[in-house]
Formats: sequence, structure tokens, C-alpha cells
Amino acid sequence: MEERYKKQEKLFGTDGIRGIPGEYPLTDGMIFKIGYSIARLLHYKWHNFNKKKFKIAIARDTRLSSPKIETILVDTLTSYGVDVVLCNIVPTPALAYIVKKLSLDMGIMISASHNRSCENGIKFFNERGEKLSSQDEEWIEEIIFNNLVHVFYDRMPYKRSEMFYLEEAREIYSRFLISILADLRLTGIRVCLDCGWGATSQIAKNVFERLEAEVFSFADSFSGEKINETGALNPSLLRNLVLEKRADMGFAFDGDGDRVILVDEKGKVLDGDYILAIVGRYLLEEGRLSKKTVVATQMSNYGLKEYLEKIGCRVIFTPVGDRYVWQALERNNLNLGGEQSGHIILRDFTSSPDALVCALFIAKIIKERKKPLSELVQEMRKFPQVLVNIKVKEKIPFELMPPLKESIKKAERLLGEDGRLLIRYSGTEPLVRVMVEGKDERLIQRIAQTLAEIVEEKLG
Repeated sequence: MEERYKKQEKLFGTDGIRGIPGEYPLTDGMIFKIGYSIARLLHYKWHNFNKKKFKIAIARDTRLSSPKIETILVDTLTSYGVDVVLCNIVPTPALAYIVKKLSLDMGIMISASHNRSCENGIKFFNERGEKLSSQDEEWIEEIIFNNLVHVFYDRMPYKRSEMFYLEEAREIYSRFLISILADLRLTGIRVCLDCGWGATSQIAKNVFERLEAEVFSFADSFSGEKINETGALNPSLLRNLVLEKRADMGFAFDGDGDRVILVDEKGKVLDGDYILAIVGRYLLEEGRLSKKTVVATQMSNYGLKEYLEKIGCRVIFTPVGDRYVWQALERNNLNLGGEQSGHIILRDFTSSPDALVCALFIAKIIKERKKPLSELVQEMRKFPQVLVNIKVKEKIPFELMPPLKESIKKAERLLGEDGRLLIRYSGTEPLVRVMVEGKDERLIQRIAQTLAEIVEEKLG
């Protein structure tokens, strides 16, 4: 049966297209249409009529559904005049790096990042290794929703295309990672790694060992059915290992290797706000923090802003999503930004969040400063913050829900100038996220619970 679409439908969330394979928008037919739209984007956006052979790199994480999605995309792209370079299983930032280094035209990553193993997704990078612009995403949606239903057999002008295997993809990326530390080696540093059964497996441990660190790693094989059972969203096992091995630090990665969470030598879990504080201060002291400014998102704790301003930094806040962090970095010519969730962009090295780049940079700071991780974060004091995630069946605009609007206004009055409230839909999952922050922990707990109950009643 032919699939029907509405123009107002939205394929892209904050980080590509996601869903459950076999269900919209990741049915076989829809994946074909996504591949076709990419071919058309390349051919027609650059007015290419049989003049150039385009090359796209495709990579994937460890999910069991990824090879089938890859096969459909490869068959579609090569049928419509695009050469494909297969990178196999590598982290998302590795794909971004390879696209730029090899001067390819685009990169496609098959991954649902931190989502459950039963889900998957497709995200795209331009020739500079950056996420596609909103305009390009809208262009893809325009092709699919308005033209593609009627052009299954449309033949664009093309030369016969090929598929190549980039066997050395992991090694290319590994050499880049090692180069970040230049001549510095991590001799004497004990590191624990939790690869979350994802794409950093077989890379993270190898790189740290080549840099002469003593490494203890787990969840480090390609086991897609277990992806994200541990890792950045579940760092408790890493915490236990750090304490057991008396390690200097621990790093927990998500399934596609674009976010990282730290554990210090005392077992304290440190999120992206702490990472921005550590790296921001280091770069400031080294005279390398561009314009003495750090980019964070609305979800970052106010304690980060207070700390950075105290040491002489300015903070720019963006909407949630690493795309917006990158845009702010590029627009203002800055070099450090990130999210509380662990998406950290060190723009001197990367054009997207890179968990391994960040982990190595933290290890470099520890080695150079000769101080424990706990000491580097002791001056930052977070405000009490509550984050509640509520699963929803649909995403209705909040302004169409009067009881919720009234409760938000009441909560804001109660918080006054001593707190703040943020309620939003997740861009990657069927969730509403309620974040309440303030000095009175009991008050923010009560407000978060009240709002969560209203959302659950109306949308759950």
C-alpha cells in the first residue's frame, strides 16, 4: 500500500530522523525515499547535471537493525548516481571527521544515539563535517512529502556509481585522537571506560592504551542488543569500577560516541556542566579560550554560569540541542560549548560533539595540572535542580493546554528570582522534559511533581 504523507509532517527532530525500524518513519519504503531525497539534494542543490560524481560516507553504531537500513540506503544512493564509502561501525564524530578529511560530499550516520536498542535513526553531515542546516532538512522533507510519492521511477542523470569499503576508518579516527595530545603521554594515569556496548567499543581502550594509560574497560564489544544499557545514561557501574580500581577518572560514552559523562576518583558523577567548567577554566588559564566565552544551553545549571563568571568568563545560552551550540560557536567565533547531557564541542578539534576528544582532553588536563579531578570541580556549586521526563502519546502545543499554562505561571511566581522553570518536548523521544531549578529544594520538587502530573494526565 502506498504511504501517504502530509506537507505539515515533520521528519527531523533535534538530531536527525528517529523511530522504530519497520514503523514510520523507518519503514523500508521511507528509508528508500530518504536516500532518494539525499541524492536529489546533492544533484539539484548544486545544479549538477552529469558533471560530478558525488561521494557519501555511511557509518553505523552497533544496533541490530543498522545493517538493513545501511543496505537500503546504499542501494538507493548508488542507483541514483552517488558513490558510497562504507565506514562500518564507528562513532558519529568519527564519521564527521572522515567526511571532512577525505573531502567527501556528505556523511550519513545510522544511529539513535542514546535511545533504546529497539530504536534507530539517521542523521546527516555536510561536506564540512557539520550537521545539516535546518534549511537542508526542510528541503529533504519537501522532496519526500510533496514530490517523491509520484517519482519512484524518476531517473536523474547520473554515471554508474560504486560502493567502497573504508577498512581503515577506525584507524584514521584513532590517529586523529592520539594527535590531540601531541607528544604528551598518559603514563601513570589509571582510567576506567564504559563504552555502553556502542560504537566507541574497540576504539576507546585502544587509543588510551596507545597513549600509555592504564585502562580498565567494560561494555566494550559490539553488542547492539545491549547498547546504552550502561554508558552515559547509566554510569553507576562505571562509578563502582572507578572506586574498585582506585582509578584517577572514568568516562562513560553513549551508543554513538557523541556524549560523555565523567566520574572522579571519589566516585562522583560529573555531567556536561562540570566538563564545561573544567575545560573552560583550563583554556582560560592557558590563554586559549576564545573571547573568554563558553556556550551552554538553557538546561545547564545556573551554578555553571555563576562559576564561570566568577573566574572571568562570559556564558552564552542557546536552545537545547548541539546544533544550536555549534551555530553559536561558529557565529561568534568561539571554541568551547556543550550541553549538560555530555555533548561537548571543542571547536579547535571538531565540528560536532565528540566524546573521545573530550575524554582525552580531560585526561590531558589531569596529567598537566597534576591535580585530582575532584579538586578541579570543587569550586563549582550547582543549584538544586530537578529533571522529570514524562512519556507522552502526542505532542500538543503547551499553549493549547490551559491548566498547564496556569500551573506554569503559578510556579514561576513561586520561584521568583531565585529559580527558573523550563518545560519542553524532547526532540529525539516521545517525552516531555520538566526542569525546575532554585535554592529551595523542597519547593522545586513540589513544582516539578505538580507539572509532571498535569502533563501525565493530559498527554500520557
